[in-house]
Amino acid sequence: MAPIAVGDLSFSTEVKNELARLWPPAPCDRQAELAGLVRAAGTLELAGGGRMALTLQTDHGAVARKILKLVRRDWTLRIEVLVRRRSRLRKNLAFHVRIPDQEGLRSLLGLAGILDGAGRIQEDVPRAVLERKCCASAFLRGLFLGSGWVSDPERAHHLELVCPGPALADGVGQVLFGVSLPVRLAQRKDSIVLYLKDSEQVARFLALVGAHQHLLRYEDVRALKEIKNNINREINAETANLRKTMDAAARQVESIRQLAIRGGLAALAPTLRELAELRLAHPEASLAELGAMCRPPVGKSGVNHRMRQLLRLVGQVNSDRSGPPA
Repeated sequence: MAPIAVGDLSFSTEVKNELARLWPPAPCDRQAELAGLVRAAGTLELAGGGRMALTLQTDHGAVARKILKLVRRDWTLRIEVLVRRRSRLRKNLAFHVRIPDQEGLRSLLGLAGILDGAGRIQEDVPRAVLERKCCASAFLRGLFLGSGWVSDPERAHHLELVCPGPALADGVGQVLFGVSLPVRLAQRKDSIVLYLKDSEQVARFLALVGAHQHLLRYEDVRALKEIKNNINREINAETANLRKTMDAAARQVESIRQLAIRGGLAALAPTLRELAELRLAHPEASLAELGAMCRPPVGKSGVNHRMRQLLRLVGQVNSDRSGPPA
């Protein structure tokens, strides 16, 4: 198995590198994946006389190579590749794959669903993508390669697909809904962002598009985080219960001390006096531990019953002592 992480590459970049190495053997899947790439990263340039050119831009060298491989596999076309370095603040490279106007370009655009039978530009999802699950997976893979992003599962659970227009966003939403992945929408400048924030849904998307190596890593991290969260919840619950027990014990000790100061312990029934003396001697003990010290031992429920009786008597004594003078 290939290594999951290399150098300082982000998790999202590593997922794209894995998907770029994945090769769809069926022609319909190759066309669907290319259609997703064109929708996400392509710009169709129109000129006079019906001429047109297609340019796909990406920041990932592996994605650029995937585009070249997909085009050259099924079409004999002249392709121009331009590599540019971005501005000083973003020093990564931008890869421009340009297919100038030539015979065969319209065939590519037609099979990818970019042009309909009348040569009109289509902005929504190709019909084949909506009809075949294999094509839907390939299309979503191309869309993710062109404009997708997924967070490192160590930090958060978040996956995005950026759509340049509402027609594409609506179609992609239908595709995801069809595979039980309901997405949320957000407007970002001139684009619409479809995103998933549920860890299980992000994992299912990675499985759907074929990122199986990184799905395993994602699931490992997700399981570890769930174990840690469960442990933290148990610790918090135990801490809260311990604090609650200690607070209750402190109130019991204080009440019994007040009764002892007033000489009320001697008037108690033997079982209640025994419990009162044990509580004063062991202020940190739980009710179950106090019950084990009784002679004969008493269960937790029995100790709880006696403690309620004891505190009720203490309350009555305090009420009698604080009443108005005759």
